[in-house]
Amino acid sequence: MFELEQLSAFHFLRPWWLLALIPLAFSMLYVKRLKDPVAQWHKTIAPHLLKALTVSRSHGSWFNPVNLSFIAILLGVVSVAGPSWERQASPFVEDEAVLVIALDLSNSMNQLDIQPTRLERAKQKIEDLLKLRGGSRTGLVVYSGTAHSVIPLTNDPDIIYQFLSAVVTDMMPTPGKLPEKILPIADQMLRESVVPGTVLLMGDGLSSESSLAFKDYFSRAQHQLLILGVGLAEASEPQTDSTLFGGAHLPLQQEQLSALAKSVGGYYQEITLDKTDIQRINRQVNQHMANVEDGSRPWVDAGYYLLYPFALIFLFWFRKGWTLHWCLLFLMLGSGSYSPATNAEGRPFIDLWLTPDQQGRYYFEKGDYTRAAQRFHDPAWKGMAFYYNENFSAAAELFAQIDTVEGMFNLANAQAQGQNYLLALNTYDEILAQEPQHAGATRNRAKVASIVDEINQMSESQQPEAGEAISELGDAPKRAEGVDKQEIFLSEVKQLSADEILTDQRIHDLWMRQVQQDPSKFLSVKFQMQLNREGKDD
Repeated sequence: MFELEQLSAFHFLRPWWLLALIPLAFSMLYVKRLKDPVAQWHKTIAPHLLKALTVSRSHGSWFNPVNLSFIAILLGVVSVAGPSWERQASPFVEDEAVLVIALDLSNSMNQLDIQPTRLERAKQKIEDLLKLRGGSRTGLVVYSGTAHSVIPLTNDPDIIYQFLSAVVTDMMPTPGKLPEKILPIADQMLRESVVPGTVLLMGDGLSSESSLAFKDYFSRAQHQLLILGVGLAEASEPQTDSTLFGGAHLPLQQEQLSALAKSVGGYYQEITLDKTDIQRINRQVNQHMANVEDGSRPWVDAGYYLLYPFALIFLFWFRKGWTLHWCLLFLMLGSGSYSPATNAEGRPFIDLWLTPDQQGRYYFEKGDYTRAAQRFHDPAWKGMAFYYNENFSAAAELFAQIDTVEGMFNLANAQAQGQNYLLALNTYDEILAQEPQHAGATRNRAKVASIVDEINQMSESQQPEAGEAISELGDAPKRAEGVDKQEIFLSEVKQLSADEILTDQRIHDLWMRQVQQDPSKFLSVKFQMQLNREGKDD
């Protein structure tokens, strides 16, 4: 959908063609002068006499061959100049606007000046933003005295919803309010993107060192900073919970947050009762990606769209003179609403003009990945359509047919997205054995390896006590439909490795259910482990 903010990136790909407007303007003036019979007498009759000798007449209609000719030529010149305001999307790179959300989990976020609390309102705003962004990649970081990654960049908002509801201030291992602690984590996430991304800071204040740290980071990075101030500068009513800060109100540091956003070229947004604040933030996220120079993606030449009115105007010249066949015009307009993809016989009409791969590319560009996968014959494009449609098993099957390094790379990515982490690691190793300098395989293998390591570490922290039951909760997994529910009693604590968890579907399902019983506890353990690991590294 076109938005007014995109006009900030408007330009012409071939601006020198606009010089043709100069002779066009002179030609138009000359023709107008020739068509004016009174103008021909200006040189021979005095102006005051000419005015007395001229009978006033009504001006002719602008709808005439000369005016329409100039309009058509004008459209042609602008079309050739190549107007553009957005870049093309790369089918093999996830180049949507990347966003890292940093949520304040300090104790002041439990204040009630915004109902139900500052934290709960912020979580509601995050949910609204995720709905607007659809499947665009988003990561979640929380901070207080330390910062921790909740969810890395993902295009599945359901994962973020699951853990967002479990986020509370009590899970943070260190008290405080140090938003600058998020910068290393956000930077690590944003390195996964090939285009500059956005950091959205959602909180109510800063530390004394925050401004300096943010200025230093964003002066070196192409990413942008957005800040959503959560809270009120002055409470409309006294705090009803006297146990929190003795009933005192800690105000929103609006001036400091606004000054920070301005100092790094970012954007500050006050929280609103409706969704206006989130809509503005979403536009800022998308606008930033469109405005930042990225030489790897060509600009979309929108001049082609002007060819339709250009061709329409020249339909008036089917016959000599100014005879307009309205029936032909209506026939053309009526046929314009005919969809080549939907007719009585299915697809024969479009098959006359486009090959199956061209049809697949048409639907791919429209975002209809299901139809694109049906049309494509090329296994690479067919696999990519399945990949974008999140059918990773089908995508992996097709990518496995491509015996090239890039085919193996796409295969490994599909395996990783399908949570077949061990298979993905093996495929990445094969790629690096053939091409050790493959940057994408190196980067993605490290990410998958970290997931396997984290599963190993979480396995250590999620051990049930002796005799504790691990029961299956909720609906049975799809791979175990029809199997009776069971209860497994562990007589002794057994530490499971990542290999056991990932290769045995039954163990994997039981382990995931144990984790999902209490996401808050899971995150608390995770944050403490991250803090302990940082302490060892220091």
